[in-house]
Amino acid sequence: MKFTIRFADKIVGTLVLLALAILIIVVFMIGRSQRWFAKDYQYLTYYSSASGLSVNMAVQYMGITIGHVNKIKLVKDSNDINDLIEVTFSIFEEYKDRVRTGSMVEIQVSPIGLGNTFIFYSGKGAETIPEGSVIPELSSPLAKQYIAAGLASLPDTGGGSINNIIVQFNDVLEKINSAITGPDAEGNTAIQQIIIDIETLTQGISRQMTPILNNLGACAGQLTPIMDNLGTVTDKMSDPSGSIMSLLDSEGSIYSELTTSLESIAGILDNLDKTSEVLPSNLPGLLINLNAALRSAQDVMIALTNNPLLRRGVPEHREASPGGSGSRNQEF
Repeated sequence: MKFTIRFADKIVGTLVLLALAILIIVVFMIGRSQRWFAKDYQYLTYYSSASGLSVNMAVQYMGITIGHVNKIKLVKDSNDINDLIEVTFSIFEEYKDRVRTGSMVEIQVSPIGLGNTFIFYSGKGAETIPEGSVIPELSSPLAKQYIAAGLASLPDTGGGSINNIIVQFNDVLEKINSAITGPDAEGNTAIQQIIIDIETLTQGISRQMTPILNNLGACAGQLTPIMDNLGTVTDKMSDPSGSIMSLLDSEGSIYSELTTSLESIAGILDNLDKTSEVLPSNLPGLLINLNAALRSAQDVMIALTNNPLLRRGVPEHREASPGGSGSRNQEF
């Protein structure tokens, strides 16, 4: 009995120490799994809405959890006018080197309603981003500058995915908003500049059309006396007692004389036509008679040339038919 009492305090103490050791080990393991003793780096990003965000939301990079969302709060923008959602998220120490210049974040919405995902995209810059800096959201102007400068690549979310469509739709909305509200260097929006250009073009057309209209007015002034003269001639032509109507009067003497003259001219033309029809048939005989007369004259000239006393006489010539003489009737 004395033996049991003497070692009881030692047994209890050993059990208590063993329980404490087990408790410490369990707490250490839980803390390690929850990263109680690890160093995490805090960063900020801003959204226009907290929809799809939640505290302790995992930060995914290439399908691996590299951090968590720590805090979500409502703040004012830099102009202290509009409200924004400030999101504080952490990146595990072992992934700190992935946070380089050009890094971006995005909230991806599941197309089948299985929840949202906070996605981190590592930048291509050589320098790491200091803790507490702002990591831009994918559709923000700063992220677009990173993409344009080659410091970041637009993530491949699939040509037909909802996320890609939403990103492109946001880009279109921002361009439309910029066209409506974004002033240029002179303080004019794109639509205002278009209106100014149209007004300038209209004024230029008006200046070009003014001399043309003046020339048309001058031409109209010159056409007025011509139109008056045409009206006078028309009135004279329509006058029944005028000379033109006298010519056109079928019962008048002038019309009868013109008709008689035209009939005489028609008769003369008819006689000429008949004469021209007879000439082609009589023309060969006339040509033969003319040829005979020419040969007689030639004979006389030859006789006079040979001898004034006509000793040798006139050489005899054989008559040739109208078609010409053949080679058999020629003398050698």
